[in-house]
Amino acid sequence: MGSLAFRRFTDSSSLREIAPHHLHALVQPHAAFLARHGCVLDDDPERLNYEALAVAVLQPHADAPPDLIDALWHIHEMATPAAMESLIDETRRVGVELDATHHFSPADVATQVWLISPEMLRRCHAESAVLRRKSFESFSPGAGAASSYQPLEAQRLAKMEAEIAAWFVERRRGVGARVFVFEHEHEVRLVVRHGGPYRREGRLDAGEPGSVHFRPMAFGVAILDRRTWELRINGGGKRERDLYRKAVGSHLFGRADFFPAGMGRYTLDPIREGRRCLVCADIPGLRQVRLTELRMYRGGMCRHARIEQADDVFLALEFAREEIPRDALLTAAKFDIVFADSSKPRSVTIRHGNVAQYTRDEDAAIVESFLRSRGFVIGGGDAALACA
Repeated sequence: MGSLAFRRFTDSSSLREIAPHHLHALVQPHAAFLARHGCVLDDDPERLNYEALAVAVLQPHADAPPDLIDALWHIHEMATPAAMESLIDETRRVGVELDATHHFSPADVATQVWLISPEMLRRCHAESAVLRRKSFESFSPGAGAASSYQPLEAQRLAKMEAEIAAWFVERRRGVGARVFVFEHEHEVRLVVRHGGPYRREGRLDAGEPGSVHFRPMAFGVAILDRRTWELRINGGGKRERDLYRKAVGSHLFGRADFFPAGMGRYTLDPIREGRRCLVCADIPGLRQVRLTELRMYRGGMCRHARIEQADDVFLALEFAREEIPRDALLTAAKFDIVFADSSKPRSVTIRHGNVAQYTRDEDAAIVESFLRSRGFVIGGGDAALACA
């Protein structure tokens, strides 16, 4: 699991967010475990002993049923208003009926979905992992790339999944990596659920020291933009990101080297041209762009680096009668961007090379359009690539 420290389910009051009959149905298969830890289930859900139940299921126990921990972990991860909306939309899409009442809490909706289909809740949770990612490494197709895009059908998805799972097994990350595929209007989103390094933590049970051990759950994300054929990746270390880069190239385009490593995608040189690089009137969805931070490296014997920070870096430089040094490498820039859907700016950071960091991943499409139009993007995907 991602952690045994539940952020929302911390005491009996948290468990009361779930309707008694749903909570009873969730824990009843584990009645023997609960009884061993002081919680004897009554046949009447309305007579649940929430305090005893909290001690049994929210405290680490060496004999805790993995299925119960898995259920609670996914439910608490999806017990938010935003997740509740996505779960309700998904149940409507597949024709699944929730209880006919308007008195739902997010935790109660997540519990109902788990009771109906654990796989549905796992899939919705995997998709929500995409929206929580804020920093992506981007890759463009190599020069002269001419392979055809091949949508992932079941057989090739299984082959891709097996290849990725074997990589994690080899690196002692456990068995059972899974790839979820989500098709959006202009994107193919691949979410890789896998295990992290094994963890052992000390625990105190009835005053006696002990330990609890588990394998955390982790996610990697790869997003393919079908308009530009560019790939954005958020994952663990460099080797893990290389795994996703090669897997997408191999299984969707027939070439492991379709997205070459080491190719810089972003350049910050347009900033040298001044404020004109921030013009955004021609970009739908944008109202204003300001440069609020600029990092520069001049090198030399002392490895001289410089950071300019201001509400408006260009204006601050003008007041100080300073210029950007011509011999400086511009290594990172932070922009405050006002989108059409909000009056409050959201920050975007671009690093020289191929890293972009967003406040919200759903801003990426609009921001990428702006960056491409103003010359921050080097080259780009070949829009003429064919779909098989």
